[in-house]
Amino acid sequence: MKGFFGRLMGLEKCMICKKKPVRPQYYLDDVGNRKPVCYKCVTYAERRAYRKA
Repeated sequence: MKGFFGRLMGLEKCMICKKKPVRPQYYLDDVGNRKPVCYKCVTYAERRAYRKA
C-alpha cells in the first residue's frame, strides 16, 4: 500500500531510522523519490546533502 493510501494508513517510515516519522519533512533520495524524514534525522539528511522536496 504505497502512495496516498499508505500515507493515510500511517505506513510511511523515516528514510533514515525506519521508524514512524513524528513530524516528517520530505526529502528526495538519490533516485528522485520523495521520502519522509523524522525531525530527529533531519540534520543527518542535510549532512548527506539530500534535497528538500
